[in-house]
Amino acid sequence: MNSAIRAMRQISEREFRRDYLRVMPNRIRIVEPLEFCPAAVRILRTAGEVELQECSRASLRDIFSAYDVVWMRLGHRIDEAVLGPNPRCRILATPVTGLDHIDLAACEQRGIRVISLRGEFEFLRQVRGTAELTVGLAIALMRHIVPAAVAVRQGQWNRDLFRGCELYGNTAGIIGMGRLGTLVAGYLRAFGMTVLGYDPRDDFPVEAAERVASLEELLHRANMVILLVRYDDSTRHLIGARQFAQMRPETVLVNTSRGGVVDEEALLAALDSGSLAGAALDVLDGEPDIAAEHPVVAYARFHDNLLVVPHIGGNTRESVEKTEVFLAHKVVEALG
Repeated sequence: MNSAIRAMRQISEREFRRDYLRVMPNRIRIVEPLEFCPAAVRILRTAGEVELQECSRASLRDIFSAYDVVWMRLGHRIDEAVLGPNPRCRILATPVTGLDHIDLAACEQRGIRVISLRGEFEFLRQVRGTAELTVGLAIALMRHIVPAAVAVRQGQWNRDLFRGCELYGNTAGIIGMGRLGTLVAGYLRAFGMTVLGYDPRDDFPVEAAERVASLEELLHRANMVILLVRYDDSTRHLIGARQFAQMRPETVLVNTSRGGVVDEEALLAALDSGSLAGAALDVLDGEPDIAAEHPVVAYARFHDNLLVVPHIGGNTRESVEKTEVFLAHKVVEALG
């Protein structure tokens, strides 16, 4: 009984505070303001006061207590400790599709609506940054572009050290044939690759790729494996030691989805043993808290068969501007 009374009292206090705060101007805090789109700021200012200022994790709890809208990209992990028990925040805006950096249950419990790009399929057709980077990483890895450029900077000019492989005539296997998978398949076909597609859904366009019946078939046939799946409990460590053992020794892996899709310990073992030819990663497990001693980063420092970049897939001027303007309109509509 006492716990029920306490719960009712907390809900009442929360509702009272929110009702009281609604008569005040909406306060909107953008905590990752670097090169934030000016047009999006102008849209947001039609609904309230907008502040653009970076913050530390230690200050996030105070921010959620003081602002109606908190806008972030991928620089912070949002959990119960950050949200606090009774935040003022009503809307958490994040212009991405993957939400593994946010504790959605904790937000729902506190009445915080998370506004993102998840499910915005029609709009996202015009956002191509991650699809383009996927192909760019594959080419950079197979043609040894990064080590070749580093060698030139160090005064070396020896083309024979960097003999690579072409995309043309090879076979790519795309795991995850949603929007990005379909785009990447089209790009790779233009390079003259055979493209296989695997997705538990059976509704991806038949013209996008040759549909294979199982993940095992794709891994056996492809010499380039590309990960473009949504990250959740069902796809965590989708690619591990068993899957690496099913790949050809000349296979390269490209991951531009989420780091947790790959068992990173198994990945490093496969690269070190030579059972996997190479890997290019835009994402790592545990983002954004990635330090120099992270095992994958440490390995890449001394091995040219692993290329890692800091989640730059959607980080183009065009993609950022489109998504921030789109999301700003959604936030204004939600504030009503």
